[in-house]
Amino acid sequence: MKLTKQKTEFGIDVSLEEGNKTFQVVFRGNLDLYWTIESSEESDKHSFTITKENYDVYNLFEELYSNIENINIFDKRRTKKEQEEDRLYYRYTYNELFDKETETITWYSDETAHEVSNILKITKEDESFKLEFSTQPHISDYDRDFNSPHFIPIRFRNSGSSYEPFNAIFMRMYNKLIKLDDVNDYGHQMNIEEFQYKKKLKKSIN
Repeated sequence: MKLTKQKTEFGIDVSLEEGNKTFQVVFRGNLDLYWTIESSEESDKHSFTITKENYDVYNLFEELYSNIENINIFDKRRTKKEQEEDRLYYRYTYNELFDKETETITWYSDETAHEVSNILKITKEDESFKLEFSTQPHISDYDRDFNSPHFIPIRFRNSGSSYEPFNAIFMRMYNKLIKLDDVNDYGHQMNIEEFQYKKKLKKSIN
């Protein structure tokens, strides 16, 4: 998987490429975050897999998944009482976002109504995260969500999101993602867990 970054007037676009698919995380002039997938294949559903071989990116997805599962919204230490209050206060939004039975995160794009919006599902698998982007049939009298057979965007509003305040977790992840080195110029020092995993992976290949 190839990771590249491009500076724009609004921020930094991060692209992950694998095969005929490109997954992008971008910040735009409306101050909202977008995850998009583009593929040369035509479909109303496209997927992208983040594997542990891309260790730094995988770690950010693991952190994002854990923060949503455990309702760790605020980037500061919370008391047990405050955490419990958060769980009760955001119960409906949380249960819509995180399915405890399937352990899947489902985000309906903030672009338009849930009935017609694009959908993102994040599923934790064995040493990987599967990102599934899909569209829904349009319904008359609803604002149409933008998509094409090759391109599906998901919007995360930083103001007025239907999943507020969980949108803050995605924005926090983006701010960490743009600080990663490009894959072609990694040059970072591996921590012991990454070293052991890559050693194990190399051994299994040989």
